[in-house]
Amino acid sequence: MSGQQSSPVYKIALGIEYDGSKYYGWQRQNEVRSVQEKLEKALSQVANEPINVFCAGRTDAGVHGTGQVVHFETTALRKDAAWTLG
Repeated sequence: MSGQQSSPVYKIALGIEYDGSKYYGWQRQNEVRSVQEKLEKALSQVANEPINVFCAGRTDAGVHGTGQVVHFETTALRKDAAWTLG
C-alpha cells in the first residue's frame, strides 16, 4: 500500500430543462454545438475537473428538453446550489 488516500467520488443527479434552438441536439458531436457539450463545460468549470454527463435520452436539432435527468461523477465537493447556479 502506498499510503495515499484517494478522494471520495460523488455521483450527482440533476433534473434539467433547456431551449435547444441553437443546438444540434442533446448528444455531443464533432464540429457542432450540443446541449451535452455545453452542460459538461459548465459543470467542469464548477468542479474544476473534467465532467462527463450521462443521460438516458437524446433530442434532435432545435428540440427543447424538460424534465430530463442526467448524472455525473466528481471528486469535487460543492454545495448543492453551486451545481445549478455556478
